[in-house]
Amino acid sequence: MTLLATGHLRRFEQQAGLIDWRDTGLERCVLDADRARILHVAAMLEEDTAITTAHARTLGLMRCPDIAAFLPQWEHEENEHALALRFLLRNQHYRVPEPTTETISIRRRLIARLPAQPLALFPETAFLFCVLGAAAEYVATVMYSELAKGSDPPVAALLRAIARQEARHFAFFEAEAKQRGAAMSALHGRVATRVLRAVWEPIGVPTLGIAAWSAVFSEWLADPRIQQRLVMMDRVVDSIPHLDGVGLMATFLDRAL
Repeated sequence: MTLLATGHLRRFEQQAGLIDWRDTGLERCVLDADRARILHVAAMLEEDTAITTAHARTLGLMRCPDIAAFLPQWEHEENEHALALRFLLRNQHYRVPEPTTETISIRRRLIARLPAQPLALFPETAFLFCVLGAAAEYVATVMYSELAKGSDPPVAALLRAIARQEARHFAFFEAEAKQRGAAMSALHGRVATRVLRAVWEPIGVPTLGIAAWSAVFSEWLADPRIQQRLVMMDRVVDSIPHLDGVGLMATFLDRAL
């Protein structure tokens, strides 16, 4: 299925641009160690957008005009998030989270492409790519907006700016997934649901491994209010055609906490 440029793509392009974080006083801010560790992982995830776009090319998604137009700007904006976070973290004192499996570093070097190759033949790969993108960007928006609370003003301003941009990325992925899902057959919808349940993991788990991820986020996730906001991701997924009741985040949190 090839979709031409859509309203949500035009809205994304009209609001495109890099966040303004230079000369804002970030170099004078001090983070507590737990917040710094989470933001270190966040910087890794922003950098890993390059891996996601590389997989998208492997999957043949650049044949989709709307996705092909979105991905370069998305990667550019996410890379700027990483630069800002790395600048903020460069003089902070914290224990750097380390991946817990050898396969993680391989993935980050763009070598682990084989799992993506068979999916290039799956007719609804673009749909799943957008569903996973929407879920990831929703969680990223929650993470940055929550971390902004209680931060020094320059840090809070940076994290709110990133959260706003992540929300814009989320809006594109969500609208794209809904449009593609509405055009899918029931059979392809059932297949997509099974694949989604098999491949979805919270952002950061594929990068760190579950043990290191839990060490960084377990205390943060213990907050019932944050849990409630994260579980709202399931409502986002439920609103996409064919995916009602998948319950990805609730199932994960029940198992992890």
